[in-house]
Amino acid sequence: MTHKLVTKNQYEQRLLGVIDYIYEHVDGELDVNALADVACMSSYHFHRIYREFAGETINITVRRMRLLKAAAYLVRSELTQQQIAKHVGYGSVEAFNRAFTKHYKETPNQYRAARAVKQVTVLYPKSNKEYTTMYQVEQQNTPQLSLIALEHKGDYMQIGQAFEKLSLMAGKLDLINDKTRYFGVYYDDPKTVETEKLTSKACITVDLNTLPEQHEFEVMNIPASNSVSLLFKGDYPELEKPYEWLFGEYLPNSDFQLKDFPPFEEYLNDLREVTPQNLLTRIYCLVD
Repeated sequence: MTHKLVTKNQYEQRLLGVIDYIYEHVDGELDVNALADVACMSSYHFHRIYREFAGETINITVRRMRLLKAAAYLVRSELTQQQIAKHVGYGSVEAFNRAFTKHYKETPNQYRAARAVKQVTVLYPKSNKEYTTMYQVEQQNTPQLSLIALEHKGDYMQIGQAFEKLSLMAGKLDLINDKTRYFGVYYDDPKTVETEKLTSKACITVDLNTLPEQHEFEVMNIPASNSVSLLFKGDYPELEKPYEWLFGEYLPNSDFQLKDFPPFEEYLNDLREVTPQNLLTRIYCLVD
């Protein structure tokens, strides 16, 4: 039994290394043979082991990670499609366009144009009316939540790296079920703090009584509190927009005082099961 547990843990650690490698080399050669080498496994066995641990094929994981990075470039940079295709490992613009359009149901041009941020002079503040129709704020009592977490350092758009690892590790301990909730906790302002110094945590709810004595997670709590939240429908690279409205328009004009706890997000559906445009994210702030 002990031998089986050691072997299982070795496989898990190898696959976690593969996830790290994919995120760090999204512009490189990420075929099954290359990733099998990273995992120190035979290519004949690697793809089967990965599928059993991760719940999807390695090719689907790689494509999803590449296209999420591409979407971030389209929203947050002025790189050309040719440059973006190269940055996310596609050999041609045509191949990139086909893959992106199939995944997002929009061409890269359409995706970028629909999410372009209009530049407005600071002498003319943004219209409250425009944003009120976009984001409906809810006030609620948030119960205490017990979480296990993995820390992520760097670009918030890469926190998926931590979630991939967390899901794999927790799943193999049978800590994930139909009641599991997924949260991201974000400690810094990405427009103020240098990207490499940003700190966030990928978290899931868990019954602490079910945790084994020996585990690799950080245990943390979201305290019971009053909170305000808004529901955002759309792809993750667009989440800066509701944050800007919440902190720049709504909260300064409200009667709420923010508590000394970072904002956090709850992910209400699975990016493996819905199109990016239909992702649902609830952004929370604890308040007095």
